[in-house]
Amino acid sequence: MPTLDTIATRLARCVELFRDPGAKDAQKAEFRVLLGLLKELPVTLTAAAGHLELNGVPCEGAALTGLIQRLDLHGVGSIALPQNPAPAQLFELLRALADQPGLEDFATRLGGSGGTGIRVTSAGEAEAPPPAAPAQRSPHDGVGPVVPVIPAADATRPAVPTLGTDGILRGEAMRDIRSVQLSGVPMVTHDPPPPPAARALPGQTAAQSVEPQEPTFSPSVPVPPAPPAPPRSGATPGAAAAAPRPGAGATGVLAELERNPAGGNVGDLLAEVIEQAEAAVKRNRLEEVLRLVAGIVRIEERLPEGSGARRQYGIAVRRICTKPVLEAVTRLVGAPKHRAEATLALRRAGAVAVEVLLRLLIAAPGMSERRAVFDALTQMTEGMEQVVQMLDHHEWFVVRNVAELAGELGMEAAIPALSRQLDHADERVRKAVALGLAKIGSRNAAEPLRRALRDKSPEVRMQVALGIGGRKSSALAMPLVVAMDEETDEAVQRELVLALGRIGSADAVQALIKFAQPTGRIFGRKPVGLRVAAVEALRLAATPAAVGTLQGLSDDGDKQVRAAARTALKELKRQPRG
Repeated sequence: MPTLDTIATRLARCVELFRDPGAKDAQKAEFRVLLGLLKELPVTLTAAAGHLELNGVPCEGAALTGLIQRLDLHGVGSIALPQNPAPAQLFELLRALADQPGLEDFATRLGGSGGTGIRVTSAGEAEAPPPAAPAQRSPHDGVGPVVPVIPAADATRPAVPTLGTDGILRGEAMRDIRSVQLSGVPMVTHDPPPPPAARALPGQTAAQSVEPQEPTFSPSVPVPPAPPAPPRSGATPGAAAAAPRPGAGATGVLAELERNPAGGNVGDLLAEVIEQAEAAVKRNRLEEVLRLVAGIVRIEERLPEGSGARRQYGIAVRRICTKPVLEAVTRLVGAPKHRAEATLALRRAGAVAVEVLLRLLIAAPGMSERRAVFDALTQMTEGMEQVVQMLDHHEWFVVRNVAELAGELGMEAAIPALSRQLDHADERVRKAVALGLAKIGSRNAAEPLRRALRDKSPEVRMQVALGIGGRKSSALAMPLVVAMDEETDEAVQRELVLALGRIGSADAVQALIKFAQPTGRIFGRKPVGLRVAAVEALRLAATPAAVGTLQGLSDDGDKQVRAAARTALKELKRQPRG
């Protein structure tokens, strides 16, 4: 019989292989081995506090670290595998563990794939009690799906409207929203509606039915709206009349909030927005969720800071914008028609959205996905200190992506962390770091850039030249001139000269004039390519001294330099004068 340590190691190996789309053969081989091991006995896997247990026996080893991390990522507390599990169900379990978390919690996602023979418990949740009666199989076939018998309802459970907040949206949104009052005006409140009628499975008695822990919404089965509860005594008739109509659509609720964003019934309207957002999440209608969030954020921006109404909108945004929802919203960032609303929603979510975006930036499978997340991060206004922390990540591609982002944002605070990575063993990281420092281009970046200009790789030195430009980089002019004396690669020399032209400071222009002028007829004659590059750089600088030098070079003895100078003067004449 296999040991529990062996089963845990093989399971961890399977999950790791399933994360690699190119390892199909290895996946099949390891999957067959795991199936063989699970034929011997049922296994209950429990993860807590960074440790793993199988059937109550602690399992240790470096090979299990990745599995523990995946379980923590998906919020899984325990997984019960039956003896000889169905291959399809085990396959779906492994694939779900290898995938990134989605909108649904892990247990719901696995149940939706037909994996009823495998029980999954979320972290912090007690494992479900054993069924009152043995599972029954469908009479239509010999291997039909298991129909679990659901235990009786817990009579002690409080009957409060959760709006599904046992799942994605945490807390009691209706109560939280309505508890805030506007400038001393009492909000319209309603008595909590009675709990939904217990539903029994076919063949069960009413005593066996149970109130569902998390309501599900299916597009094919409409959910009738609950009748409106009468207002509490003391609520004004006008406020009661202004309460949202039962079943009013999202468009109608948002329109009413647009008309009167701080009205007496704003709490009820926002609570209905939360309910509609959750229903859209359950149906995987991400566009509708995004429209609701963007709508209330736009209205919130019109309200004065510190007002009671604005606080209520903030509560609604926090209730809707959980991490799973934000992860879903980021999928819409790459779509042109949703980009503006998705960016608005993510920016409003603040530091939490930055955390989600950085995780997705790390895991982005392709350039287009990475670019979409990258662009969204450049629009964020808070929580960006997390970018600096990511520059010390152990994965090379994470450091590369974040270094590019820091440069794009011009993050002065990232210079020390970027400087530490100039000695990174991977050239791709050093290229990104050099480019990031060059784009920041401040005086504090001068010393790290001097180091980058002495890198053994010409590609790294090239990135410094390509990234520098603008008046903000005037402090870098002299380091570039010094680097020109030491540079041996002609392509890098040309880019350094052009960088001086983009800087355009007095020191940079004086250096360019020297590079453009001819020297001795035979000895010490400068390469024509370098002089032509200097002419192009003088055109970029476009200062009076640069233009005067170009006029003198228009009669130069070298044909290429003369042609380049005349072309540069013509282009300067065509440019509009600022």
